[in-house]
Amino acid sequence: MQRFLIGFCALFSLAAQAAPLTPPKGGHAAIAVMGAGGLEYQHNLDDLMTPASTMKVITALAARIQLGEEFRFVTEIQAQPGAKSGETLNGDLWINFVGDPTLSRMDLLTMFKQIGVKRITGNVFVNTGAYNGYERGNGWSWGDQSLCFTAPVSSVIIDKNCAYGTVTATQIGQPASASGPSGVPISISAENLDVMSYGDMARQSCALEVDMARGNHYDLRGCISPNKEPQGLRFAIYDVEAWGWDNIRWAMDRAGISHDGALRLTHQAPVGAETLTSHSSKALPELLAHMLKRSDNLYADTFLKTVGRHYYGMPGSFRSGTKAVRAILGKAGINLDNASLADGSGLSAHNLVSARQMLAVLAYIQRNDATLNFIRLLPSSQVDGTLAWRGSVTAPFMKNRVHAKTGTVTGASNLVGFIDTANGQRKAFVMFQNSLSLDPTTHERYRASKARWPWTTFEKGVLESIYQNQPIQIAQ
Repeated sequence: MQRFLIGFCALFSLAAQAAPLTPPKGGHAAIAVMGAGGLEYQHNLDDLMTPASTMKVITALAARIQLGEEFRFVTEIQAQPGAKSGETLNGDLWINFVGDPTLSRMDLLTMFKQIGVKRITGNVFVNTGAYNGYERGNGWSWGDQSLCFTAPVSSVIIDKNCAYGTVTATQIGQPASASGPSGVPISISAENLDVMSYGDMARQSCALEVDMARGNHYDLRGCISPNKEPQGLRFAIYDVEAWGWDNIRWAMDRAGISHDGALRLTHQAPVGAETLTSHSSKALPELLAHMLKRSDNLYADTFLKTVGRHYYGMPGSFRSGTKAVRAILGKAGINLDNASLADGSGLSAHNLVSARQMLAVLAYIQRNDATLNFIRLLPSSQVDGTLAWRGSVTAPFMKNRVHAKTGTVTGASNLVGFIDTANGQRKAFVMFQNSLSLDPTTHERYRASKARWPWTTFEKGVLESIYQNQPIQIAQ
């Protein structure tokens, strides 16, 4: 009975898709489909489009090729040989950070406990030489800087360079209050935050805003609607240097370690030093799976900088990383000629990639997947990651049929990856939709009703046409 229903749904969809598909008004789409025999469908194949988070597929492939599946981020604490004497370390200590996006403050505490000393007579050096240059990508929205999905990409990453707080706003007209988590080195204030109804907020064009300052103080301003319970907030760290030093002090204090010298910044690892303890991340495939399934921007941009560091043998940066990606994929036969690469996550508005170029990336992955084991790292429709609930793949017959990376920023809704068709083929596809917008009234109506967005309906039609091996017909 279940097979009959699935088959009926598929046949019904087949009949429904006979009519041309209508793209969103004002939008711009680029579509490519590749089967066993080569390119099967193209639409605006060479138009440069904003890839958003589908950029992570390009970053992940370059990382897999350059770093290898055994790669791990390793953070080390070092000292000169023979410096440790009982519970005293005579001399300086170095902490070599390498941009590990998985390192937590509890990992840092564990490392200091593993040293087995109670006193350091010299300085504690924080080595940030793994990366250089900007901590945020060129073309990132300044208005998003307080949000954790744009956390700074630095050599020092602790708890994903993100901290939690709460704001209490229970009654209209009464002052709001805010607090940070105990022991975490951030502070939050809300003296300038008004509590008002959602309607009043809309009429006054008022919203919650965050003013950031050095030392990681967050001043909440503007307006917020009331809620019976405290509302959780997540803040991207602004002052990475203060964040690193404050967490190191916390970890040393919790480990019962005093030091006679100072905390100092360096960009060089010590010569001839020995490693007292270290922390390793999980292996590359597991990190890539997290990055792709959860669309983790911090992971993506640490991989970009790390690829640049390993490829050129110098500190990694957004510039060296994007340059290395071009070189690595070029050697694999993937020509990114006129593509614009600004970061590894897709956050930057400066990224531009064509459907042809992205399809070349997917074709390489498919040809070499027996070695790469890459496709299994992608989100799967109705199963996990960002495809677990995506509206374009909710039909019963589409379950676990689409293995693809989503890409969404303001004005763009993209999907690139692979689809297992009704007759057992696996086809690569690229679907970029850019320049998407609705008038404010219509947008609010869609948002409030939770109706399927026009671009989602269009994407659904294209995917189901591919699944059914139907010609894709787009209304002009």
